Amino acid sequence: MVSRRCSLKVCIVGSLCISSASAFVSRPSSAGGVPFALRQQLPSSAAPNVFFRRLGSTSSDSSQAVTGDASTEGKATSDPATTITVAVTRELGKNTKLETTLTSHPGLQMMGLNLNVIELPSIEHAEGEDLPKLVEILSDGDDSGGAIGAYDYVVITSPEAARVLASAIDESDMESTQTFNDSVQVAAVGKATGKALEKSGIDVDFVPSQATGETLAAELPAIEGAECTKIIYPASAKARNDIQEGLEARTNDADDVAIFDFTRLNTYDTVPATFTASQMSQVDDIEIACFGSPSAVNAWLQNMDVKYNLQDVDEEEKKKLGAQGNGNVLAACIGTTSARAVLESGRWNAMDIYYPKENPGVDTWADSIVQASGDVLERKFWS
Repeated sequence: MVSRRCSLKVCIVGSLCISSASAFVSRPSSAGGVPFALRQQLPSSAAPNVFFRRLGSTSSDSSQAVTGDASTEGKATSDPATTITVAVTRELGKNTKLETTLTSHPGLQMMGLNLNVIELPSIEHAEGEDLPKLVEILSDGDDSGGAIGAYDYVVITSPEAARVLASAIDESDMESTQTFNDSVQVAAVGKATGKALEKSGIDVDFVPSQATGETLAAELPAIEGAECTKIIYPASAKARNDIQEGLEARTNDADDVAIFDFTRLNTYDTVPATFTASQMSQVDDIEIACFGSPSAVNAWLQNMDVKYNLQDVDEEEKKKLGAQGNGNVLAACIGTTSARAVLESGRWNAMDIYYPKENPGVDTWADSIVQASGDVLERKFWS
């Protein structure tokens, strides 16, 4: 067992006191994530292929091979010894940015890697029970903005929540999106969520220094001079309570009175997508599963339970199966929240979980995937 220093800004989960990118990680590897003997065999000009296969249950399967900036239809040609099969599990059609980022990632060429990327949606969205309430709040009142004007901030924590908010504005009696912008401030958890809001014409007034709910709760400015800053939080029914708990913990130093009033609306839900027979047949080839939310983790495991006939097996017994119970895949996560869900499921070895400790987002998620791919490549080399 050789210790090496991580070459990418990716952390590997231990007990979720995760080491930084400069920390040593115990793993049978060498510098750069590629065994020295294998690196000696790689031509310096080797250009990676990224081969995409879409397996959505509501659309026909399609394939695309990408080398560098060129794009061609058909089947990618690649060496099985240097090809890693990766599953991206967000909803159908929402993995494009990640796929594009992987295509141009310098780590692939450095390691001579080819990726076979399968779009395997594990989740889909449904209307939440509080969506009509949000539309009502947006509709109530006069032309100055209605009842939404009674709040100081709308807090949005995902691109899907941004889409739901924009749709609710359109559905409401509010005169325009600009009326909404003039009525209330909007806090977005990160850049991706902010871009989704701005794409719909919604102004973003605050983004925290780190794209996490805990950081947003710690850094969101209270309204100066107000006794209480009022928050409305249209969210997934499965969203954690980190923001609410963090804001409610912030009190006035003088008399320990809460300075935030918090209203949560469950405006959408994330439900598991059931894999089709065609999708299930691909699982045995997958070496890395990419998770963008705890819901995707849970949905993946539900499908693995079906594949391996584990529905009636006790949860503690499932944990004893190790990799055999998770589809025998490494987990590459967008950030700490998803990584925590993977770890707490008990169905992955802690050293098989990859995620960026800082600046969670698509770019750093791609770093995590490439880091995991390098380790899979190494295992193939030594096997």
